[in-house]
Amino acid sequence: MKKIFVVFTAVMLVFPTLFAQEKTRMRPKDRLMIGLFTDMWTDLPGNMDTRTINRGVSIDYVQDFPISTSNFSVAAGLGFMSHNLYVDEDYLYQWDNDNQYYDFLEITEDFDKNKLSLNYLSVPVELRYRSRSLPNTLRVHAGLRAGLLVNAHTKYVGDDLAGTGREVKFKEGKLDNIENFLLGLHGRIGYGRVNFYAYIPLTDLFEGNGATENATFTTLGLSFIIF
Repeated sequence: MKKIFVVFTAVMLVFPTLFAQEKTRMRPKDRLMIGLFTDMWTDLPGNMDTRTINRGVSIDYVQDFPISTSNFSVAAGLGFMSHNLYVDEDYLYQWDNDNQYYDFLEITEDFDKNKLSLNYLSVPVELRYRSRSLPNTLRVHAGLRAGLLVNAHTKYVGDDLAGTGREVKFKEGKLDNIENFLLGLHGRIGYGRVNFYAYIPLTDLFEGNGATENATFTTLGLSFIIF
């Protein structure tokens, strides 16, 4: 009887400890993230061709708010995303004098670099799941990202568009016919500090410039959790 009492007492002392550990509130994590990705463009005008890899970068710093003692949390913060379109041949985003708007216009000159860069200050908001029973963290993040266009420019290195035969290099900013607001779905899934990342815009990128109005992209890449 004495032995049974000792065992029962030990179980009663250990069980609450185990229960408390299981129900411990998660610590905030995944606050600083850096992403490297490519944009896969679709519905571009004419026979426009782009590079296979249209590299871009993102930086996010968010606050993570665990939900009670569950494996879920919500997060929100500030971020920066740079999306790029690298043109392979035949087109340049420039002013169309005939129609009085910016558009991708055909060119015949050879060039070494020809890209359109769209840079956004963004606000990511997401629901998160993180495991706590594995050697490394299994995570799934999903939510919305709203972006404000802070810079749009083209960069060109190649033959002079005026036909002089000289090689020129220029960068043009203050581009028009680009939407200032961008809203999209984004998510991460992975194990450890390296995760697969995806982003899909829900709103238009361009406005008021003919065939280019339908152009959009899908973002795929890797997201690295710093801390």
